[in-house]
Amino acid sequence: MTDPQTTDPPTHSINIRSPRFLVARTVAACRHCRSLTTLIAVAVPPGHETLEPDEEAIDGNEAVDTWQFAEHHALLFQIEFLPSTVAARLQPLASLRYDAYWANHCARCGLPQDDHDLFCEPEGAFVPNSESSAALIQLLHFDEPFEAAAAGYAVDPQFLFAARKE
Repeated sequence: MTDPQTTDPPTHSINIRSPRFLVARTVAACRHCRSLTTLIAVAVPPGHETLEPDEEAIDGNEAVDTWQFAEHHALLFQIEFLPSTVAARLQPLASLRYDAYWANHCARCGLPQDDHDLFCEPEGAFVPNSESSAALIQLLHFDEPFEAAAAGYAVDPQFLFAARKE
């Protein structure tokens, strides 16, 4: 059976698109069993586009959302939809599965890792507070089209400038 969060067309509105994307990969302790596990994060480079809601649609006027060009890197999290081609690209890199959103899971115990802890908390796997801890993050480049429905969007995360490029 096909996962409904990777079928085309999506069940969620796509709000990020880019001609290419990046994957950040690192190893951190599982929040449940404390075993080391590989984790990934999806990022988009400058030149990606975000779908912005029509703020001027009022009183039943039809909203016309617009695509806006972004001049910065962005880290995506709480990704609700990925095309099947992108999901197939990401899944061999770490234990990534769909629950309420695409989430990293521990390779040992199988439990999900919380995106808030990974992407929003200081010293989370993708929120290093020093260049030396950022250097432990590997950055992979994919010159392939990307689109997603993401609830979380972090502008210019510091690690992208210190991460190891592959």
